[in-house]
Amino acid sequence: MSGTLVAGGYAHLFRRPGVARTFVLALAGRLTYGVLPLSLLFTVQHATGSFSTAATAMALNGLASLSMPLKSRAIDRYGQRLVLPLIAAAMVAVLVLAAAMAHARIATPLPWLVAGLTVGLASPPLGSSMRAQWRTLVPEEAIGKAYSLDAVGEETLYLIGPMIAAGIMAFAPAYAGLLICAAFVVVGAAGLAASPAASAPLALEQQRIARGPLRHVAFLRLLLVMGAVGAVSATIYTATAARALAAGHPSWAGLADAGIAVGSVAGGLLWGRLQPAWSAWRSLCRLLAVIGAAALMASAATPFLLFAVALAVGGLAISPIYVVAYQASDRLVDAAEVTEASTWVNTATNLGVSLGGAGSGILVGHVGARAPGWAGAVLALALACAIALVQGRARTRPGRRANGLR
Repeated sequence: MSGTLVAGGYAHLFRRPGVARTFVLALAGRLTYGVLPLSLLFTVQHATGSFSTAATAMALNGLASLSMPLKSRAIDRYGQRLVLPLIAAAMVAVLVLAAAMAHARIATPLPWLVAGLTVGLASPPLGSSMRAQWRTLVPEEAIGKAYSLDAVGEETLYLIGPMIAAGIMAFAPAYAGLLICAAFVVVGAAGLAASPAASAPLALEQQRIARGPLRHVAFLRLLLVMGAVGAVSATIYTATAARALAAGHPSWAGLADAGIAVGSVAGGLLWGRLQPAWSAWRSLCRLLAVIGAAALMASAATPFLLFAVALAVGGLAISPIYVVAYQASDRLVDAAEVTEASTWVNTATNLGVSLGGAGSGILVGHVGARAPGWAGAVLALALACAIALVQGRARTRPGRRANGLR
């Protein structure tokens, strides 16, 4: 069965006991993170009448995402069945309270800033918890296919989530989206906690000696790379907005972003089917080269259509990069640290996105609409070259692995 799992399509994954139910419920919970941003933004804006207050609340929400690794560490130590329901209950309470504040038309900014922060602090790490369960639900040789399916599912949720939020706001107040997000969180957390693959608490002795994945030097190198990947992503998405605005058609940015997402979904599915037998470093190097080359061609293109098509081709490498990073993080840390390690991969990427977005905005203002695209291309290609150089040097040292990533 294991050989069939690796060689066959994704349907074989769902024939494993508990996979279909757990994955579907986890995806429902993770849909929260596609619906929440617009719902929270417009709830705060409508309540306070201030877009700047809403934007600040969202910034605080993003800042609170830095707490995700700590929550994941608690899950690694004390088990999903105990920790996930507690965190989910806290998020549901905050979302319901925020909806009640909006219904009561509370316009004072401070409570909304606190709400934005606490929603982020109370968000459960459903994605990393699902990835931890994949390691129990499928055999080791099929984990790449499982992670590919997981990455594609998450990419799709971030694509349809804003559309769901917009649909809700077309027929109901924005805060109705917060209540729907609360329901999604309950479904996702309950589904993961009830799964036969839900992690159990570590023994007390293991809890005392667990020090977290950041002590592994090779894992820190992986996080540095993923931070750069996040920065590249930010430059690309800023470039689509700037180029669309310069062309006089701001709505084109949404179409270009959708093209990138479709490319990412297709690339993730293809990567899972092919399962290239490359080392993690070699995979990262080649995938970054694809993104860099696509960004280079897009930046050189004058018609917006060619720009968007080139970026969609580059999108083929986005989901596979995360699959490679998740698999590498599993191998670089102890078995009792995989949930936290997976969360750190996302956190490093998000920090890179924040820094890259800020830098891209400066480039647009001082250099022009094409500047972020050129910067992203240069960064991606330079990083690919650096990885190739380091890997080449490591191969010349007998008995040494290439920075621990195989």
